[in-house]
Parts: sequence; C-alpha cells; structure tokens
Amino acid sequence: MKFYAMTDTGRVRPINEDAFYLPAAGERFCAVADGMGGHNAGEVASALAIKVFSRSMREVQGIGPDSLRAAVLRANGAVYKAAVEDAAKSGMGTTFSALAVGEGQAYIAHVGDSRVYLIRRGAIMQITMDHTLVEEMVLKGMLTLKEARVHPKRNIITRALGTEPGVEVDLLQLELHAGDVFFLCSDGMSNMVSDQGILAAAQAGGAWADKLRRLVAAALENGGQDNITAMFAVAEEADIR
Repeated sequence: MKFYAMTDTGRVRPINEDAFYLPAAGERFCAVADGMGGHNAGEVASALAIKVFSRSMREVQGIGPDSLRAAVLRANGAVYKAAVEDAAKSGMGTTFSALAVGEGQAYIAHVGDSRVYLIRRGAIMQITMDHTLVEEMVLKGMLTLKEARVHPKRNIITRALGTEPGVEVDLLQLELHAGDVFFLCSDGMSNMVSDQGILAAAQAGGAWADKLRRLVAAALENGGQDNITAMFAVAEEADIR
C-alpha cells in the first residue's frame, strides 16, 4: 500500500483538533481522528488516540480484525483515563477511523463521523456509517440523505472514542482488488466536498499528494468550516497476493 495524508486547520477553528497516522516503513495501517472537548482537549484526545493505537498495532504479531479492535479499545481506554484524571479534559473524546491491510484483506475499524470510502472500478462508496443523530434519523426514514447533509444537528455524534470506559467499534473486512483506493477523512472534508467531488479528484491526473492538495483546497474554498484531514491508501499489486 501507498499512503498519503494532509491536514489543515480550516478557516473557522482556532486550532487543529484532527490527527492522523501515516505508517512507517514496513507498516500497513493508518488512521484519522477528529477530537472534541473544551479547553483544547479535543486536540489532546485525537493525538493520544493516534499515539496509543499506532503503538498497539506495532506490537501485534499479525494484522486482523481482533488485533485492530484491540488497538482501538486500548486507545479508547487511554483517552477515557486521561479525561477522568484531569478535570480540564473531562468529557473529551474523538472520532476514530482506521485501515489495516494484511494477506490480501483490508480491515476497517470505525467510531464516530469521520469516514472511510472505497474507490473501485470508477465508483465511490462510503463503507463506514456515521455515528450521528442525523444518520439515525435517515435510517428511520425521518430525513433524506440530501436533508441530512445540511441539517443543523448533523454534527451531533452518538458514539465517540474515550467518552466512556468501553466503546462499540464497527469492524469491516474487505477483499482487496487491484487498483483499490481507500479515502479516509474527517467531517471537515466530507461536509465540504461531495462524494462525487472526492471521486473526481481521485480520478484526475497527477500525483496522489497533488490530488489531496486539490481536495483540501476545495474544502477551504467551500467554507473550510472545520478542521480538514484527508488520506489516500492505494493498493498495489503486491498487496493483493
């Protein structure tokens, strides 16, 4: 896999509470986190979750759903402990979306409203579900997808990392295909750029780093109302075997 990432504070927020992990040489996992909480605690939550998750993944013997889930749960425990021990960080938490690759399989762990998309054979599909109030309303038929995109309560999260001693982690497993591209992002990207806009950028010419720069520029041009983090993970032929 080849991994590329970019983050930007945006045009409204005073600091960047997003965090991400790009794998070191030989590693095959990555993650995006979007922190929340007062007194800059969101920045602490996302950075701590990324730190503990990546350290845990480096310690595992083999990549799979169990090891991925265990790493996310360990990150959850670390953020919760930090929040309990410091009143200034009480209630802090973070979204968390991670991708790991092993033996021709892709594993995704997800909590919150950051997203993971799969781009395959010229189409884009959101493969994670937003843990938000409006997503629940959509599932119940109370809102259309179009209405949900502009709903004033669209950022109310129903599940986050670190706000409770335990957390339910969504786990997905997909067989890798040649040419698969995964796109991980915080809601500062997905709220500002449409799925088709993401797809168009991915399919445009140029280097993957340039595609990310164009996507972040588009999110800023469309308002930049939140921190923006985006990551491409591109499957190579060797990853399929």
